[in-house]
Amino acid sequence: MYTLAPVCERVSRIRNKYRGTKPKVCIERLKIVTNFYKSHPNITGILLRAENFKNLCEKMPVVINDDEIVVGSLTSMYHGSALFPEYSINWLFDEIKSGKFLKRNLDPYDIEQEAMDYILSTEEFWRPRSLSARMDAAIPDGMGKLLGNGVISFGIEGNCLTPVGHFCTNYDKAIRVGFAAIKKEAQQKMNALEGKFKSDDAKKYLFYKAIAIVCDGMMIFAKRYAGECRRLAEKAENHERKTELLKMADSLDWIVENPCRSFHEAVQCLFLYQIALALDGNLHGLTLGRVDQYLGSFYEKDLTDGKITPAAGQEILDQFFLKIAEMNKVTVEGVSYAIGGYTSGQIMTLGGVTKDGKDATNSVSYMMLQASSRLVLHDPPLALRIHKGTPAQLWEAAINTTKICGGVPTFENDDVIIPALVDKGMSLESARNYCLIGCVEPAGTGDEWPACGGPGRESFYNMANALLLAVNNGVNPLPGPDGKPRQQAGLATGYLYNMKTFDEVKEALKKQFDYFIDWQVSLTNLLEYVAAEYMPLPIVSATMDGCMEKGLDVMWGGAKYNSTGFGGIGCGNIADSLSAIKYLIYDKKKLTAKEFYDAFMNNWQGREPLRQTVLNEVPRFGNDNPYVDELASWAMGIFCDKVNSCTGPRGTYRAGLYPVAMHVLYGKMTAATPDGRMAHEPLADGISPMQGMDKKGPTAVLKSLAKIHQQKVGNGTLLNMRFHPKSLEGAQGVQKFEALMKHILLWAVWKCSLIL
Repeated sequence: MYTLAPVCERVSRIRNKYRGTKPKVCIERLKIVTNFYKSHPNITGILLRAENFKNLCEKMPVVINDDEIVVGSLTSMYHGSALFPEYSINWLFDEIKSGKFLKRNLDPYDIEQEAMDYILSTEEFWRPRSLSARMDAAIPDGMGKLLGNGVISFGIEGNCLTPVGHFCTNYDKAIRVGFAAIKKEAQQKMNALEGKFKSDDAKKYLFYKAIAIVCDGMMIFAKRYAGECRRLAEKAENHERKTELLKMADSLDWIVENPCRSFHEAVQCLFLYQIALALDGNLHGLTLGRVDQYLGSFYEKDLTDGKITPAAGQEILDQFFLKIAEMNKVTVEGVSYAIGGYTSGQIMTLGGVTKDGKDATNSVSYMMLQASSRLVLHDPPLALRIHKGTPAQLWEAAINTTKICGGVPTFENDDVIIPALVDKGMSLESARNYCLIGCVEPAGTGDEWPACGGPGRESFYNMANALLLAVNNGVNPLPGPDGKPRQQAGLATGYLYNMKTFDEVKEALKKQFDYFIDWQVSLTNLLEYVAAEYMPLPIVSATMDGCMEKGLDVMWGGAKYNSTGFGGIGCGNIADSLSAIKYLIYDKKKLTAKEFYDAFMNNWQGREPLRQTVLNEVPRFGNDNPYVDELASWAMGIFCDKVNSCTGPRGTYRAGLYPVAMHVLYGKMTAATPDGRMAHEPLADGISPMQGMDKKGPTAVLKSLAKIHQQKVGNGTLLNMRFHPKSLEGAQGVQKFEALMKHILLWAVWKCSLIL
């Protein structure tokens, strides 16, 4: 029987503080980075980024709050948000000057007037120097003809406000090897190259030099926290807290530099490395990977040796979870509509199989579920890897956790994902060791630079608008911001009312899909080139498998495996819209193509009876109806095949079908669609059926989804299912839930999130 252990007093105090503290903008990092860049105009490229990181490790305020036994902070304050001008805060300059920042309704932040004044004082320096500005300067001349297309988010300016991100570096190496050994290896490689530069050896030499610098930074960072622990211990009046702080100081002096010796040290090292990664490379899909696999052996050894109790171990993990939850990143207001709730995408993976194919469940797997359910946290998110050998006890713990937290954990299907990753070129061992990135994206743990989020907010592709352009001669029917009709932004594929057969409709959609995928890939590749030059990531590369061997940064293709993510939105809308066009015009001939075209192009005004026919008579995706399911399979197949055929500067592309919550934001920017959806309403969520259109229960949904070739969707899919809590009450409810999830395994669905 799954039971929740009580939360200890100080964890409860930290949780209450977290829930009761409004995030605040912190300018400490901005000050340090601005001063460093201004003072070092002679340093460029990877050495600039390495020295900048070390400087941050030397100068960032060292913050240890009351009650904490896991320490580290991105800012000088509790629940603060750092600023990353190297990527872009141009949007923040604009929001502050317009007064918009202080009037936010969604994810508002506190900020002092003095902080706003300082931020604006840096505008002249940073506006032309940010990565976003450099990307804007590189945009091809032909981009102008695409303005207002509504399919891709790249434009003439304001591109790439967030970094590539979305990866999992080798935390296990940081924990078990330490940065002193990594620095030593880098130094040896530098020594071997000196005076013998050939080909690209000079580039490798600079890479290794950067690695040595960031390793020094990491060790300085940990020792500064050790020093702060000792300072606080001297002031502590409570003997128990004094002893605890001194023990923490000894550990912080040891870890990072050397291999960890205990569960507490492993957790602290993991978190401190996470803080360092965020300080350097921005907090964007910074995924922690297989946390139970990093920590499990440390915990079980400490438990066996009598060095820790279950309660003490759980408190350490609880505090780690709360420290992750504390981290957040202020960003442009529009992004908050897609990833609201101050979340930062630091997903953790648990369960699954080991590299040799055995069940990987350990004590920490259960402790992670305990932390989420006892603390009732949605951040950090958890992803549970399930397979045919997942223990019944883990099923029960996970199901009860999602009943409490709603959607935590998500359930990831090893039996589909592992073969898909092997198909994309991974070894079986690496594929078995995958983790989930950011949201739903599967990738290697510590051996792949997957860039699952592509160029950040521009990684998503609005398939519904591609369909509208396909039947409207390449013109987005939604008026521009000025209320005027838009220019032709896509291919001239004709109008629906001139298409004599349904095959012509399909061909028009395929042409628009291909055209905008080519543009999306071209622009993403351009960003990768610009970012590789200006924003290499040596602190990531220090542990990532492949980089030290190749002498290449992750941004240069140094990781063992490389790919780029590409997310399509509107799967259900495409399936249902194609079904409506085929059913009403070409098969049943209920009305002419012109009548139907006019109805949805005019947002169904005056045609509500027709809209109700679309909603209630036309076959809808998610009901195990071959008529529409085959259309979904065809459309998603051509989308994925095209994406997967594309290549970037580091490797291949991987198609994904997930939205985070971009289906809501993109819906606001999409005209009415042939599936009966009104203009500005949300699009379909992931590969889930359009909201309210699945009428035959969850099994029928799964059978429809099974028609989509999941192994083609290497960047992940998302199925969200919501159940009333009453339907899954008690032990019988748990059994029903488990049976449903095993049915998902049977039907080869990639990922499922169930919310009660």
